[in-house]
Amino acid sequence: MVSKADKMVFKALKTAVEKDQLRIYMDYGKLNRPGSPIYEPWECLLPILVPTLIGLLLIICVGVMFGLLFIVAMMMIYTTYFKKKLYRKVIERAKAYLISSFDNCEKLWKFGGLVLVNAANKKLGCVSPEGDWKEFVILNFSDYMLDSNKTEKKPEEKDEKTTAQDK
Repeated sequence: MVSKADKMVFKALKTAVEKDQLRIYMDYGKLNRPGSPIYEPWECLLPILVPTLIGLLLIICVGVMFGLLFIVAMMMIYTTYFKKKLYRKVIERAKAYLISSFDNCEKLWKFGGLVLVNAANKKLGCVSPEGDWKEFVILNFSDYMLDSNKTEKKPEEKDEKTTAQDK
């Protein structure tokens, strides 16, 4: 069961990520492999498998040279274009998974491969799984741990009281 303090720390983490004050960097090789909670095997396999199979068909139907040139050209396109796109997709999936729930955050942090960095001061960071992300969030983003609904209601209540006294 998640304690109230952990919920507050997770809320601060989520708010900091949403406000882009906390940057999440990752080790692509560590997170995008079997066993990772965000790993999608088809996402890694299809961009390489499809051009290879099409190239083999071209080798059989058209000729060896044409098929091999097609495979080489498609691998170059994959490394320059698709791999970058795939990397961004994995980062977004990791962010979404990290801020989706406290349990998911803990699971991904224990798996490793993440680095939390304060956007205001890039020298401040926390590396998973060795670092303590809760302590990092408390030290850097403790102001987001407060309940914003309660702080907003207090000024409204005061305004109503002062207007009633003025009348």
